[in-house]
Amino acid sequence: MVWANWVNALVGVWFVLSPFVLGYSADAGRTSTSIVGGLILLILGAWAASNEDARRKVWIQYVNGLVGIWFIVSPWVLLFTQDPAAMWTSLIGGAIAVVLAAWLAFGVLPKEAATK
Repeated sequence: MVWANWVNALVGVWFVLSPFVLGYSADAGRTSTSIVGGLILLILGAWAASNEDARRKVWIQYVNGLVGIWFIVSPWVLLFTQDPAAMWTSLIGGAIAVVLAAWLAFGVLPKEAATK
């Protein structure tokens, strides 16, 4: 599903921009987590969306899912639960990445592989 990979890529763009938009760029831990994780989602999502061979690689979805899990737990690990905008961005963006990655890795890709 090309659209799901583009959504993950767009979530990655948001994570790259969010420290500056939401005003927490002075916090090095949150900013680096957001930018690095966002770049991973952006690069892998765009690659899978634009390349047929990459789209079939389950490991890309596993990595996207792990990045999503990190974003879900990072408000407690990096202690920013007191910042609602950053926390909810991390939780919602991470959940989107996990759900799409799981759906692709365990639902779509196995069915596509079985029909070939």
